[in-house]
Amino acid sequence: MATTTLMSFAEFEQLEEDFEDLELLNGELIRMPFAQVSHMETCEGLFKRLDSAVELLRQASPDLKFGKVHIEMGYRFPGKPGSWLKPDVSLTHPNQPIDRFYIGAPLIAFEVVSHSERAVRLNEKVLAYLANGAAEVWLIYPDQRNALVHDGSATVRNETRSIHTNLLPGIDIPLDEIL
Repeated sequence: MATTTLMSFAEFEQLEEDFEDLELLNGELIRMPFAQVSHMETCEGLFKRLDSAVELLRQASPDLKFGKVHIEMGYRFPGKPGSWLKPDVSLTHPNQPIDRFYIGAPLIAFEVVSHSERAVRLNEKVLAYLANGAAEVWLIYPDQRNALVHDGSATVRNETRSIHTNLLPGIDIPLDEIL
C-alpha cells in the first residue's frame, strides 16, 4: 500500500524547487510534467481570446463587474491540509482577495488536459476548485476536441463547439480557434 505524506502550505512555500512545476492538492505535492508546445499553444490561444473578449464585454457593459484573465496563475485554498493550484487559464472573481497569491478558487478555471493526467487527479482538482469558490471548471480535451464543464451540479456539460457561459454573456469562443 502506498502512503502519502501531507505537507502544509508553509512547507510547500519553503521548497527550493521551482513553483512552475508543482501544485499542492489537499496537502499532497504534485509534480507537473513540463508543458509541451501544443499544450502551451492551446493555453495561449484560449488566454488571448478570453482576455480580449472579457475586455470587450467590460467596455460594452460597464455595470457588469469582471475579474482578470490569467494564464498559469497560482490560487491558494486555505484549510488543513492546504492546496495551491495553477489552472492553465483562469478568470478571477471581481475583487478576489490576494496575499502573495489569489485566495480561493477563480470564478472559472480552465484546465487543458494532457496525456499524462489521470482522471482521479482531475476529479480531485475539479472538486477542490468548486469547494473553494469556482462557479465553473472547464476540462478541455484537445485530442477529442471537446470540453467537459463542471458547475457543481449533478450534470456535467459536454461542449463540442465553443466556450460559452452565462457568467460571461455574449462571449463565444469556438473550440476550433484554440485547438
